[in-house]
Amino acid sequence: MSGNRDDGWDRIADAPDAPVRAAPTDPKKLREKLRRSGFAYLQRYSASEAHFSGLMDRKLRRWETAGYVALGEARAADLVAALTSEFRELGLLDDAGFAASRVASARRKGASRLKIALGLRAKGVDGELARTAIEDEGTDETVAALRFCRRRRIGPWRRGERPDRDGLNREIATLARQGFATQLGRAVVLLSREDAEEKLGVI
Repeated sequence: MSGNRDDGWDRIADAPDAPVRAAPTDPKKLREKLRRSGFAYLQRYSASEAHFSGLMDRKLRRWETAGYVALGEARAADLVAALTSEFRELGLLDDAGFAASRVASARRKGASRLKIALGLRAKGVDGELARTAIEDEGTDETVAALRFCRRRRIGPWRRGERPDRDGLNREIATLARQGFATQLGRAVVLLSREDAEEKLGVI
C-alpha cells in the first residue's frame, strides 16, 4: 500500500472520542480506545507488527499533542507493545501471513524479487521472513518479468513491429527499474509472443 490508503485512514480516524477526552490519564479507558482504534484499522487493512506498532505510536503522540491524553514516552511504548502482543495472540497480526499475502499479490502483478523484498522491508517485515515468503511462493523470475511485460504492453506484448536497438534498450531499462536483472530483461523482450505465452501457460 505505498502512497498508502491506510495513511489516509489514519488521518481521518485520528481524534479520540469523548471518554478519553473526559479522562485523559485513565489507563483502562485509554487502553480500550487504542484497542478499538487498532481493531478498526485491522478490519480494513493488513499490517505487519512493526507497521501496526508505528501507526499506534504515532496516533498516541498526536492525541497527546492535541491535549486529549497525557502520556510519558515509556507509558506510550508499553501501551503499544501490549496491544501489539494482544493482537498477535488473537491472530490479528501475523507477519508470516502478511508477507505471504503480499508476495502472492505482487507476483501476480509481475513484481520482481527485489521490488517485493524492498516493499516488505518498508512495511517492517524481517528480511529473513521476507526471503522465505518469496521462496515459498515459488514464482520464477522470468514468469514474473513476463507478467510485468504483459501488463505494460512491452516486450512480447508490444504493439507493432519489434523496435530498433534503442527501443529494445528502453524496454530493458523499464524492466531494470522494476528490479529485474539486465540479462533477464534482454532475454524477455526478445521473446516472440507465442513463446512468451507458452512460458506463462497461456497456450
